[in-house]
Parts: sequence; structure tokens; C-alpha cells
Amino acid sequence: MRRGLAAPGIAAPLFAAALWAGAAHAATDSKAFENPTFRYGVALPSGCRHEEGPGTLDAVCSSDLDPEKSAQASAASALVLEVGAETVPADGGTAAADLAQRYGETQFKEELAEAVCGEADRAKVKIDSPQQVLEDKRVVYTAAVTCPEIRFLGLGERRAQVRFTITPGMRYRVMARALKDDFEKRKEVVDAFFASFKILP
Repeated sequence: MRRGLAAPGIAAPLFAAALWAGAAHAATDSKAFENPTFRYGVALPSGCRHEEGPGTLDAVCSSDLDPEKSAQASAASALVLEVGAETVPADGGTAAADLAQRYGETQFKEELAEAVCGEADRAKVKIDSPQQVLEDKRVVYTAAVTCPEIRFLGLGERRAQVRFTITPGMRYRVMARALKDDFEKRKEVVDAFFASFKILP
């Protein structure tokens, strides 16, 4: 994973399907992606620029989800929807309670400033409603994050929603971030993105 959970150095080809099954019910057209190497699937808005990396997939979106504007949009100020994944062989076969000890809520919160905001000073980043949930075979961490303004870029506060899922042998980060006003306007898109993320068998 980029900026927080280090991605392994293996490029992961991503295969796009036509449309996610539930895309017809979404507010905007979506394109489905599946990554067999890291075993996840997700739907991203078609009007965004899609960027792939080793273990990562980003959608960089203009505020109106216009493809031409998204092609030129800066990831610093755009709506960014991101999935990051990494393999952790040492966690294979580990129960949820043990996974929570190996990667706890404190570590989760410590990584958010850099992973979500690109901010080295954790004191500048506001973390709201951090939560840990132990499921059958995984641990899920969620939080709302407020990134500080970046004055030299002329950027105001950015809002983000993040979910880390820790499973036996795999870790996933699902994140949405945008300028404060854009984040509120695109809540439906953000919610659809999080709902579309699936861990594959």
C-alpha cells in the first residue's frame, strides 16, 4: 500500500468489467475492477481518471465527474477514491483477535496522517469516530479524517473517510478524500464506492 502500508514490489494487473451489477441504481455510471492478485473488486465512477500502481487503484475525479476535467485534475484537490492492498504472509491463518493485536487501533490512527493526508505531523490531522470491529475472520477499522489546509497550494481543509480491513494474509485500505465542500456534495458517490468494495475468495 502507498503511504502507510508498504506495497510489495509486484505489479498487479487490474481487469475492468463492463458495469458493476448494481451500477444502474447508482447516481453515476461505474466501471468494475477486479484484482485477482490481491483478491478484491471495486466499482469506480466512469467519469474519473483511473490510475493503477503496485497494489493500488485510484480514481481521481473532478467535482462534476466530467471525464475531460478529471483527466487534468490534481489529486491534491480532486475527489480521490483509493484502494490499497498488501500481502502479509505472517498473518496467514490468524484469528481476528490475534490480528487486532498485531495491527491495533493505535497503529491504525498513527498511520492516518501520512496515508490519508500526506501530512508528517500527526498533530495537524483531526481523527473523528475511530472504530474497531472484530468480525469472523477479519478486523475492520474506520474513521473520519480532516486534513489541514495546504497554504502554499491554496488548498483548504480536506475531508476523508477511511476503512482498513485486516484479514489473514492480506490488508486493505479503502479511502475517499476531497475538499470539504466537494466531499459533502459527493457523499452518494463516496457511499457507493465503499459499498462496492468486496474481498474475493
